[in-house]
Amino acid sequence: MRLLIVEDEPGIALVIKDVAIDAGFEVTGIAGNMSQALELGSEADIAIIDVRLGDGITGPSIARALFSGFGLGVVYFAVNPGLIENLEGRAVVTKPASSERIVDALWMAAKNARPGAYRVASGPTFH
Repeated sequence: MRLLIVEDEPGIALVIKDVAIDAGFEVTGIAGNMSQALELGSEADIAIIDVRLGDGITGPSIARALFSGFGLGVVYFAVNPGLIENLEGRAVVTKPASSERIVDALWMAAKNARPGAYRVASGPTFH
């Protein structure tokens, strides 16, 4: 299962990467903002997304675009989960989180991903 990490704090992103690799995920990239996430979305099956990046509270918009454009299963990663208005059935991991909680949420996202949808040529759209 291929994972995209959307996190603007390099130290946190590297911890998630190590946890994911140890659990058997292939990390396809780390994005620090919305444009990077959308560029890398086609290479992944699932994504873990920080809700508040340097470009604002863009996590929910990124999640919708990655799901609608590429079928990615999504996990929200947040200090304040209350910033997410509509979870749309997605898992939320509250910072700080244990390795076990992160891995459990990633596997939940894997179950919610649309098989093969990441091959859609049209790419993501915003809602």
